[in-house]
Amino acid sequence: MRKALFVVTAAAALWLAPGALAAGWCGTGESATERPDVVTGAQVHAIVATAADSPDLFGADANRLADDVASMSAWWTGQDPTRVPRYDLATFSGGTCLDISYVRLSQPASVYESALAFQKVRAELATGGFLEEFKDYVVYYDGPAPEENLCGTGAGDFNNGDGYAIVWLNGCSDISSDGIEAHELLHAFGALPIGAPNWCQASPIDGQPDNGHPCDSTTDILYPQASGLPLQQLVLDYNHDDYYAHNGSWPDLQDSIFLHHLNTPEVALGLTLSGTGQVTSDLPGVSCEASCSTQWDQGTKVTLAATPANTSRFIRWSGGCVGAAPYCAVKLSQAVSATAVFGSLTVPVKVSMTGRGIVACSPTCSRAFTAGSRLLLRAIPAKGWRFASWGGACKGTRVYCSPKTDFAVTVHANFKKKR
Repeated sequence: MRKALFVVTAAAALWLAPGALAAGWCGTGESATERPDVVTGAQVHAIVATAADSPDLFGADANRLADDVASMSAWWTGQDPTRVPRYDLATFSGGTCLDISYVRLSQPASVYESALAFQKVRAELATGGFLEEFKDYVVYYDGPAPEENLCGTGAGDFNNGDGYAIVWLNGCSDISSDGIEAHELLHAFGALPIGAPNWCQASPIDGQPDNGHPCDSTTDILYPQASGLPLQQLVLDYNHDDYYAHNGSWPDLQDSIFLHHLNTPEVALGLTLSGTGQVTSDLPGVSCEASCSTQWDQGTKVTLAATPANTSRFIRWSGGCVGAAPYCAVKLSQAVSATAVFGSLTVPVKVSMTGRGIVACSPTCSRAFTAGSRLLLRAIPAKGWRFASWGGACKGTRVYCSPKTDFAVTVHANFKKKR
């Protein structure tokens, strides 16, 4: 966004808790990486970035970013009481609030003072690990603006992660940064979608076609020319016919996976871990090495992955997930409970007998039998004796038995004297 132009390079308790996203930043310390997730679902992660030769103003910038997120979130729910952007939060000694990373870029400010500044900053942050599939990023860059009067730049795809909204803090001091953030975040979410009827066929800035912005009202937050009005006097899609809560067939940002639903109760995903291992999710929110429970937006589709520890193996799912495959896709239309069962890499196989005879094992029975491997047992009676029945892990009267070997195997063979 320039002073008079927004620029795009490519077209709940926790949520509303007092102090969670307001009155400065409740966090402490600088972290170049993300902190452990406490929010479930696709989300927006916040970053303060500076050039290699710029001063460290993280404290002030983090407070400003947190307050802007609070202001923008309040504005958004005022426009649509059913939605709010889902921001990445973290737990600190002072409470739960915005997770803000601090990244000192590798190059001096002069490198980023160009028309390619957005691409350069985005590429460096992505190389540093800010490239998750289900996260978008809002970046407050504290350094010289790449171009005169450039306020912000944003780009992203609808319902895909890795969108970026960069606010150039020193670009436009007379325009509120919460409004710049809101505008660029919409671009990171995928606005303006192809199909929007009111795209700018002649931009008010240069008269050229601009399909990244609507031109039906100067009060639209996504209008290309800034009106100078405070964020609270701007609207989220004037007439709701271009990019938000519209009735068209093109993508609607109200359906973005990056928005938390306020009009439906969250549902629980309960996970029980039997044995030693870990369960994670493709969407942020699940990373459990012990039984755990998380809350999700109703209707969320999430894929769980069960990973055994070095000394164990994954055996199966039960409950809301079934089967022996380590991955399980779940749609959380209602509360779901699932159990991931892990077992040892080896199990003992113990065979006992009543009467006279032997039990032949293929492969050899031992105290360190490879778990999950096929085991074939054969009951061989002694002369003058007959095989009667199995007990324990084997059942029936057939001389052959192939018991499951996921856990310790105990088998008993009964032989009886012939009459």
